[in-house]
Amino acid sequence: MEHDVERSAGARRRVPAERRLPDNLGVDGLSLDQVRRTRARLVERGRWGEADQVVREVVDLLATGPDGVSGPQLGGLVYVPGGPSPEDAQCARVDVSAVPEEQRLAARAAQLANRGVDRAETIATARELLALPGVRDPGAFWCAILALAYADELNTAMDHSLRAVRSPDVIGLGEARGVVVLLVARLMWLGGDPGGAAKVLAGALRRDVCRQIRSVAVAWLASALVDVGEPNRAHDLLLEHGFGGALADVQDRAELFMARGAVRFALGQYDRALEDFLDCGRDLTAWGVTNPAVAPWRSRAAVCANAVGRTDLAQALVSKEMAAARRWRSPRAVGLASHAAALVAGGEPASLREVVTLLDGTCAVGDALHARYDLAQALGTRELHGEARKTLEAVRDTANRTGYALWSGRAEEALTRMTVLDRAGGLTRQERKIGELARTGRSNRQIAEEQYLTVRTVEFHLSRVYRKLGLAGRRDLKAILTPLS
Repeated sequence: MEHDVERSAGARRRVPAERRLPDNLGVDGLSLDQVRRTRARLVERGRWGEADQVVREVVDLLATGPDGVSGPQLGGLVYVPGGPSPEDAQCARVDVSAVPEEQRLAARAAQLANRGVDRAETIATARELLALPGVRDPGAFWCAILALAYADELNTAMDHSLRAVRSPDVIGLGEARGVVVLLVARLMWLGGDPGGAAKVLAGALRRDVCRQIRSVAVAWLASALVDVGEPNRAHDLLLEHGFGGALADVQDRAELFMARGAVRFALGQYDRALEDFLDCGRDLTAWGVTNPAVAPWRSRAAVCANAVGRTDLAQALVSKEMAAARRWRSPRAVGLASHAAALVAGGEPASLREVVTLLDGTCAVGDALHARYDLAQALGTRELHGEARKTLEAVRDTANRTGYALWSGRAEEALTRMTVLDRAGGLTRQERKIGELARTGRSNRQIAEEQYLTVRTVEFHLSRVYRKLGLAGRRDLKAILTPLS
């Protein structure tokens, strides 16, 4: 069933019944709960773009400050990590009071950040909220700080957060302070201090952060632990809190999927990491989130897809990510998308050098280290051994200085393995050939077919390669940066 809505004088357009908004939109009595139901019906039908448009119209309306607009709160309308879902009990609570100005601005900032089209307007809206007089609502403060973080305004976000931690006149006491502590930790992580972030987040969890943001705290701690070289501890943390399965009926699934994907990627479980990143994308798409700065799930998924040979998927993901990153124009987002694009396109050293230059101009220390490590690999496979070694040494030294043990460890291992080739003289011609094919990613069956051998013969030769070179297996073999033959 459809009904007509006036478009202009003498002109009309047809609007599907499930997208029908209240007739009194913009005047007394607008029900935000009704808007939630409208959005939910569209999402159930897979019409995510229309669902986002409905919310966008309402948020734009609220940003103009109409009188008499009421509802329980703006939670459940716009995606925010730690925010309530539309089904949350607090969204259904009856409250006929007018929506405060800071909530309107918070919703507007979050919506702008999620869309990822107007970075300058997002920053201006967040700053306008933070400049309002009086004590801030914790939820509104949370939205403003995250919006600034997505826009790479880390210094401004940290200044406001530290002021809020130190002064009860900014955001109040009790649970509100715990909210700000989590924001400080996240900003530390984004700013290149994973060790400090992990320490703060671990302390917050021990002090029992409020239920609404507990899953976010777990996800953010897991991500920080990966960077400090403790992916197994991060994995155990997720299991301890019940986040090892399908995450059905779990709040903040997107943040948890991103964190778990990072853990699995660090552990070399690329298939499972790919599933997590794609699941994150499905959740965010249902909310109308297209900005890669909110969560770079497409970049991460593309790298995983490329690693497991799903080239078409990787290329499609990279194409969309690059377009979205360029719309947002955040140096960090563009750098991450460019890194994924360079790897999917074949990992040419020239492309990876450009990525390193892009990321070196941001606070994304960990991502810059990752790009340098991949550059070293690319240089090694092209027999530019001296430059590869220097690049690895730079990765190791920077990672040691900044606390990114994940990359200092990998760089040190790669440097050690470069000396393995000194022992490669003991390999037979056949062992060199088979070892090199395995190093470049071919399976035992593929090698057998190419060399007209049995799979058992390939396995025999590979076992001798591992023993002679002192390697644990294929993963160690792939980490050697120089060809065996």
